[in-house]
Amino acid sequence: MQSPLLQEISLLSRKNTDCVKWDALPENFGQEDLLPLWVADMDFKTPQCVRQALRQAVDQGVFGYYRIPDRYYDSILSWEKTRHGTQLERSWLRTTSGVVSGLFHLIRALTQPGDGVLLQTPVYYPFFRVVRHTGRRLVCSPLREENGVYTVDLEAFDRTLRDNDVKVFLLCSPHNPVGRVWTRKELAGMLDCCRRHHVQVVADEIHHDLIMPGHTHLSASSLWEGEDKPITFFSASKTFNLAGMKNSVLVIPQKKLRDQFDQFEKELGTGPGSTLDYVAVAAAFSEGGPWLDAVLEEIQGNYQLMKDTLSRFPGVTVSPLEGTYLMWVDLKGVVSQEQLRAFVQEKCRIAPDYGHWFYPEKNEDVHIRLNLAAPRQTIQQAARQLEQALEDVLKA
Repeated sequence: MQSPLLQEISLLSRKNTDCVKWDALPENFGQEDLLPLWVADMDFKTPQCVRQALRQAVDQGVFGYYRIPDRYYDSILSWEKTRHGTQLERSWLRTTSGVVSGLFHLIRALTQPGDGVLLQTPVYYPFFRVVRHTGRRLVCSPLREENGVYTVDLEAFDRTLRDNDVKVFLLCSPHNPVGRVWTRKELAGMLDCCRRHHVQVVADEIHHDLIMPGHTHLSASSLWEGEDKPITFFSASKTFNLAGMKNSVLVIPQKKLRDQFDQFEKELGTGPGSTLDYVAVAAAFSEGGPWLDAVLEEIQGNYQLMKDTLSRFPGVTVSPLEGTYLMWVDLKGVVSQEQLRAFVQEKCRIAPDYGHWFYPEKNEDVHIRLNLAAPRQTIQQAARQLEQALEDVLKA
């Protein structure tokens, strides 16, 4: 039975609220009558503490110039220490308008056109834009897959770094879309390779609060000994459903690199974010823990429900969900890549992220990524639609 908190915050529909996930279906999928399980935000209201803090800020009635409050930084430092055991220093923190936009700035500030940036594919597709649109050189190191489980081939990873003169490794941790929470051994292995080849690690840890039972997120920075620590991004946006607030945290432990980044921002004329960004983030990190715990329990239940449904079909492979709220499903035993869109949209009546989006070039991938951060009723409906479509296809 759903908890009272989840009953209070659940949104069965966000239509006509100008949200991308629900209202941008026609331009992205050519249809508007699909169940949206794509864009990675939640169909849950943000925590009550955030809504209350925003109401108080609005009721004040003045939106003039605003300094970043101490409680914003204090909430971030406290959250990371108490939730993850990660000790950060305030001087390391910078704020950007999002992880992707922050990556655009960081890559331009720290590298030169033509420098190699390594990604592990399949991976969150805006990263490809970051590399290409900044004029950097895309280098890919494919993850190794077996029965839906993705791992790192360290020998191939090391060889790719060495042979391609890579300057930056953009680490996705936890990994989107395959749902891996890297183990200490895996993470240490990748970091050792980067240290050996003098590669700067930039870790996107935006999903680091969204960890399933039995798994523990380790920050790349916490495992690095000595100088040249990894740079890290994280945010309240995925954790507390605040993506529209356009606020992410950039952690740069190295003073030299902080100075480079600060100089780049100064030359751009970048200013502080919106008043309400800081109000919302500070409230979320200060008081949002119980809300997150309830939402994580719902996501875990949603994953189990969907996995139980799809695992009945031998042609479907579901990757284990260790972190994120994004389920990676392989349909190659059911349909071809050419048939995938028609099957998913016409028969299943859902809007997912398509697997081939997570590769740099067009390929024959037949995965879909499903967003499980929704009320149980939504996931039950999606499971029924998928189940019926799979039964019909396999009967034919």
